[in-house]
Formats: sequence, C-alpha cells, structure tokens
Amino acid sequence: MIGSADDPCLFQGFAAFTNLLTGYRLTEALLTADEAGLFAAVGEGRSGSELCARVGWDPAYGERFLRCLCTLGLLRTQGGRYLLSDVAATYLDPASPRYQGRTLAFERRLRCSWQQLGPTLAGGRRVVGTEDKDPDTLRRAFAAYLGAMDEAARIRAVELWDALSVAEPAGTLLDLGAGSGAFAAAFLDRHPDWRAILCDLPEVVADAGLHPLPPQLTGRVRWCGCNLLTEAPSPFDDIADRSCDLVLLSNIVHCQAKEESARLLAKAASKLAEDGLLLIHDFFTETGWRGGLYDLHMMINTYNGRTYSRSELIAMAGDCGLEARRDLRMPSGSGLLVFGNG
Repeated sequence: MIGSADDPCLFQGFAAFTNLLTGYRLTEALLTADEAGLFAAVGEGRSGSELCARVGWDPAYGERFLRCLCTLGLLRTQGGRYLLSDVAATYLDPASPRYQGRTLAFERRLRCSWQQLGPTLAGGRRVVGTEDKDPDTLRRAFAAYLGAMDEAARIRAVELWDALSVAEPAGTLLDLGAGSGAFAAAFLDRHPDWRAILCDLPEVVADAGLHPLPPQLTGRVRWCGCNLLTEAPSPFDDIADRSCDLVLLSNIVHCQAKEESARLLAKAASKLAEDGLLLIHDFFTETGWRGGLYDLHMMINTYNGRTYSRSELIAMAGDCGLEARRDLRMPSGSGLLVFGNG
C-alpha cells in the first residue's frame, strides 16, 4: 500500500509540502559543513569565532551557519561553546567508530546522477555512468560504492541480528553479495561457533582491501568469487546443496530485474539446509517514501534494478519451495523477510 501506516507518505499538508520542496537545503547544509571539516574541528567544544577561523569561514556568516546547524540538531551550545549533538558525534565525527564519511562522499557523487532523473524517465533507460571507463576508474568507483555500503551495513547489521535470534549453537552462514563482509562479521562476532561463506564477484573477492575483516575471523570465513547471475560453472557450485543453515541476501535483490532476482533466489534456496532460514533484507515498495525513492535510485544508477513488494518476493520464494515465516521492520527503515523450507 502506498503511503502505508508503518511509513506514511511525506506529502501531507502544506508544511510537508514545503519540507519536501526544500529538502535539498538540508543536504547542502550537511555536506557543506562536512566538506569544511567542521565536525572534526569542533573537538571538545569551541567558540563560534574559533570554529570559523579553523574552517575558513567569515565570522559573521559562519556564526549564522553554526546557529542553523543547531536548529537542525547537528550542533548544540553550552557555556558559549559549540558542541556536537549525539547524532553528529555518532555519524559525522571522524573519530567515531560509526562515522559515515564514505557514505557522505558517495552521496556527493549521487547528487550529479539524480540530476539525470528527467532524461532517464524520457529515455526509458539508464543514462548515468554508461560511458566506457578505464580499469582504474572503475575500481575507484567500485571501492567508493563498497565503502559507503560498508558503513551503512555496520549500522544495519546490528539492527538485523538484534531482530533475529538464532538458537543453533553452531552452523554455516552463506552471505550472497557480501561486499565488505560487515553483516557476516557482525553475526560471527555474536556466534563464535559459526562459520561463514561469503560470495561476491571475483574482482571483489580478489581485492582484500575491499573487505578488511577482523583478523580473528579469518579462520572462520571462506570467500567465494562468483557471478551469481550467470549459469556458467563457478566456485559457487562447490558449496554443497542443503549445507547452509542461514542464507542471507542483504540489499542484493534490488540490483537487477525480476527474472534475474528469481534465479538468484533459486540458487540461494538450493544451498539452504532443510531446517535453515533464508533472509531477504532490503527496501521494499511498501516502505513508503523510502521504498519509492530507492526505486528511483535503482532506476537512475543501475541498468535494470528496482525495489520489490513483499508479495512479489514471497511469490518468488514460493516458486523455490520456501514459505514466509516472519516479516520484520528495521528501525532505520529497511525490512526483513524470513523464509524456511515449505
């Protein structure tokens, strides 16, 4: 349902209309402060004049901007000094373990691609990033993408594993489209007797710099380089059928069209143990404006990616002999569908 109760539509009333119309101002304020190094400069607290001098702003204009950032909940004042808010200290301070710096950098790149929404709609195809690129440019772009996904995954992994309790003392987790391995790492940290198989494209697996797992997990992780969208033989075939107790597809089904996602789901189901669980963690079309905007993000930045409804994914899973067990909403807006063998 569009504008569902769990995540209502933004466009309700004139105040909502103006917020929607001027939302770009919030983005520009956030990215301008970050680009200037403001959140790192705050430290244990500084006066407005000290901050402006450190980041190179005119004192009068800079003070006005600092006051605005307070109204946005990014800064606070105490005793004549500016301090980071809890949100900024968690996600915007480079010293924080949850710092989202690579995510901010990636969103700067996406600002340009979103300017091509109109031509994309008119042409009925992706128009951004279709030009030929040299290998080094491709690698840097892919590394930027994986870095941003890793930062978000570290937050979302906590949500996911908090929501899903696993009773088995030991088992095997199969993570498809593992990226940096953040979801698997968070799971293995909680379940010391489990092991994991992490699958991603061969070029991702071959570049250890793209997935720097903690050293203590190395002996419990096996990487599998494969393209899951092809039917050609690959190392994925070496994973025994029905051998994995937990199969995770996090933010991967939205990357391609329905037919490809259905094939991917069938491959995932073939590795699921008889009493195992298969997890689809993603943004679904029912998640209101988040799902809607994510679908446009896929339209602009992928060749045939899209968001799916829960019912579509449940039907695809049913074709693979799976039945839905649980439907969970994550605190930050994503969803989790849990399946078992029917």
